[in-house]
Amino acid sequence: MSDVTIYKNSTNKPFDTFLADLTKEIEAEGFAIYHRDKSDLVNFYRCEGFDLPDHFKHIMLQICKPASSSKSIYANPERSVFVQKFIFVYTKGEQTEIRFLGYSDQIIGDLLGHNEFEKGPSDDDFATRMKGTYATMEKIVQAAV
Repeated sequence: MSDVTIYKNSTNKPFDTFLADLTKEIEAEGFAIYHRDKSDLVNFYRCEGFDLPDHFKHIMLQICKPASSSKSIYANPERSVFVQKFIFVYTKGEQTEIRFLGYSDQIIGDLLGHNEFEKGPSDDDFATRMKGTYATMEKIVQAAV
């Protein structure tokens, strides 16, 4: 198994329909979407002066459970690179494509240092929970597809 994977899925659902279904599934799993007003990557690039086709759509959803992640990053601020999750949704022809990165519990623990903490979960416990989070993200996408 690879330490880092790109989750890939696609659907025939129109972009906006899939996005509404995905949002519903994200919220049903207790996550919230943050910085939604900045999620439109096509708009971002156009504002930076780059031309993209009118039919192309591409967003980056930032999802998080702050009640959980706040405790984890307080115990070890190095975890901040993992607690914010991003799901990318874009159009490719008539398809709506979905992507996100996932990391193995082993690489997370190795990168963080396998530290133990008196007032918070160990890095290895955090890594195991993150593995479960990536599985939940797959479940969310599958339900929306």
